[in-house]
Amino acid sequence: MVDSGERLLSPEELAKLSQPPRADLVDALAESPEAAVETLRRIDRAYRNFIDGFGAWIAQTQRFVDERYGADGLAMIGSADDAYRSALLHGLTDEDVSGRHQPDRADAIAGLIEAGDHEAALAAFHALEASYRRIHDVERDRVASVLSQVYRAWGPDVLEASIRFAGEQTLLGWMPHDVARPAEVRVRQWAGMQKGNFADITVGETDDAFVITLHPCGTCGRQVSDGCYGETLDLAVVAEDHPLTFGNGPAPIYRTHVSVMHFIVPMEQTGVPWPVIQCPKGMDAEPCRITLYKDPAATPPEAYAFAAGSG
Repeated sequence: MVDSGERLLSPEELAKLSQPPRADLVDALAESPEAAVETLRRIDRAYRNFIDGFGAWIAQTQRFVDERYGADGLAMIGSADDAYRSALLHGLTDEDVSGRHQPDRADAIAGLIEAGDHEAALAAFHALEASYRRIHDVERDRVASVLSQVYRAWGPDVLEASIRFAGEQTLLGWMPHDVARPAEVRVRQWAGMQKGNFADITVGETDDAFVITLHPCGTCGRQVSDGCYGETLDLAVVAEDHPLTFGNGPAPIYRTHVSVMHFIVPMEQTGVPWPVIQCPKGMDAEPCRITLYKDPAATPPEAYAFAAGSG
């Protein structure tokens, strides 16, 4: 347990956690080839993990629908129109698609680093990062499209059940491991995940917690900014005052997972959120905050009073 008031990271460490991945790689290049290759692998893994996570979420949602509604239900969420439109919106290329599962893209950059060609390595990294971002955004939109189809077919209660099912099969399985780790380890992991989600972040520390501010987040925040909830993609907006919206709709369809995966289920299992995530209200794309309490079990109720109606 961490004593209240004990600071675990220096201002310099917090600033480094807040900087974008390219800056991490530049710093590592100045240190040593070994540090640079290790940093490259970590960044590459963060991007791929997020993209793979989207695929797992879609697969578990399809499994949920199949178990409840069979082939007819799967047909109701089978439209790929939004995925096609998303690919056009984000400029997905054939090279992105063919290279998505090819680890040799990162291997080639590692070779440039080991050869001492930092300029070429950074140029190749920039291209790789841009490719991952296009893939990430299309996969993110695919998740939101499938959730939109579930919501429009069966309503908010079934949407909530589908998110619960998918979360329990994927992300929520990591919760016991995560909360058992030291706070300074957790914040590094969560900051790295948000960078892998193409969020711009600032990491701060208080006496009791680490606070990661996303401005904006890489998922629903950027979706809203990109016009994905308008005519471009027409992703669903959940209008109801429902636990999915913390009783305060409307909300972008993607954002509804926060109430289920980070509040409703964790509070049922542990009594506190995992972690406290404060999203913008309504359809705003304003900054959101992730608060990681140094002692998760001591998360104060006032920190999540806004979610009181979500359970």
